[in-house]
Amino acid sequence: MTLLYLCGSQDVPHGGVRVAYQHVDLLNRAGIPACVVHGIRNFRCTWFENSSKVTSLPLVVKDDDVLVIPENWSTLLTSLAPGVPKVSFNQSAFYVLRNYPLDDHPYVASKDLMATMTVSQENLELLEYAFPQNLFQRIHLSVDPTLFHLPDQPPDGQRLAYMTRKRPDESRIVLDILRSRDALRGWDVLVLDRMPQSVVAATLRSASLFLSFLSQHEGCALSPLEAIASGCSVIGYTGFGAREYFGPLGAISVLDSDVVSFAHEIETWIRNFDAAEHWPAARSRAAACLSAYSQEQEEADVVSFWRKTLSQMPKSRGVTYTIRQRDLRKGSLRGLLRRTAPIIRVGMRELAAVPRTSSQL
Repeated sequence: MTLLYLCGSQDVPHGGVRVAYQHVDLLNRAGIPACVVHGIRNFRCTWFENSSKVTSLPLVVKDDDVLVIPENWSTLLTSLAPGVPKVSFNQSAFYVLRNYPLDDHPYVASKDLMATMTVSQENLELLEYAFPQNLFQRIHLSVDPTLFHLPDQPPDGQRLAYMTRKRPDESRIVLDILRSRDALRGWDVLVLDRMPQSVVAATLRSASLFLSFLSQHEGCALSPLEAIASGCSVIGYTGFGAREYFGPLGAISVLDSDVVSFAHEIETWIRNFDAAEHWPAARSRAAACLSAYSQEQEEADVVSFWRKTLSQMPKSRGVTYTIRQRDLRKGSLRGLLRRTAPIIRVGMRELAAVPRTSSQL
């Protein structure tokens, strides 16, 4: 028996993939065999340091293995290796509700789905409300204190940092508003884009403020937590999933897409910034962050989830399947067609109803 975490094969920063690697490590330490599965032969993520157990397709799986399916590949819960037990690793509940209609949802249609892991209280409540017949369990994510920690000395300059991967237009607008008001005078703006994890951590330690441009709907984003652990104050969007820690850890939340309020909060914070007052508070917030989202808590949650789930494994019938890359593509294509077909049908009906002019005839 092996827990097989299916992952994408792009070597660019993606928090969900890093979490899958972490799960595989802690499960193997706990004596539960686990492995990351990539679609590309000999692939391994290099944007963060790891020695995780990794394999690739094609791969022979047995019906006493468990396929761990990320939420963005949820169609595979019904299409991939029928009869092999499956667990959904849902790091964004909003995604599976937005992209899969409830009348044909994989969480309802799958006969192999044993349970679903999710990563925030917000996501847990949403999933339990939408799918009362399913089994969901919340696990905590963690911040790596060996990477994300306070600097030895407070930074010797005034710097703020943000990531460009999400909401690039809104981040540009907010910063342009501040520049037009000359509110960033004396402050360096550090852009975190496609950096190795170690460089992101070092950059955060050199800053005093982190701007959170999280997507509209997030599971439990780690970037603001990592910034807090590194000594930054945080201002910005919660993506709903991060609401559970913004207030308790002193982060300032901004109404989604309210760029004027976002800029105003930054300007006010900069105007009142005092390094002598900032760092004692930053130390307190960092300690609270690393306590609430500790690696020990994550390991306890994940191991508990899997011991409970594995205790309910169906009896093996000795069936094996060979999973190939095309199986992943089929599942994704089938899901795409299922999700877009109603839109296409509506569009075709609307097009047919448009009166034609003489030039169109």
